[in-house]
Amino acid sequence: MIMSTSEFMRSCKQLRKKYNFESGPEFLDKLKELFLGALGQGEDMSLELFDYCIGSDGFEDGHAEKLGDMVDLFAMDYDMNYNQLGEEDWDYLKDLVNAYALDMDMNVVTYVMQHVVEAGVFD
Repeated sequence: MIMSTSEFMRSCKQLRKKYNFESGPEFLDKLKELFLGALGQGEDMSLELFDYCIGSDGFEDGHAEKLGDMVDLFAMDYDMNYNQLGEEDWDYLKDLVNAYALDMDMNVVTYVMQHVVEAGVFD
C-alpha cells in the first residue's frame, strides 16, 4: 500500500512509541515493512535503499527523516528546498536507480535522475 510521506512519518512515530523508542530487530522489521509499502518500488531495490538509509550503526531519529525524503523522491514529490538529501545520497541513488531502472516505472527513473543532475553528482 503506497502512502504519503506524512502518513509514513506519522506511522514511524507510532512505531517508535509502540517499541518504547528501542530499535530492536522487531522494530526494524516493522519499519522496513512500512518503508517498503510507502516506497512502492520493487522489493530488492527498496531493501537496498532501506539498508543504505539505516546504515550499520542502528536506527536513530534522523534515519526516519532520510527514509521520508526517499518516500518523497520516489513518489515524485521531492522538494529540493525542504528535503535534505546530501551529495553522497544522490551519488548512491544514481547508482541504485541505474541498476534497477529496467524494473522501474520510467517516469520515476526520469524524475529521480533529473534530481541527481540538479544535485550536481551526475558524471
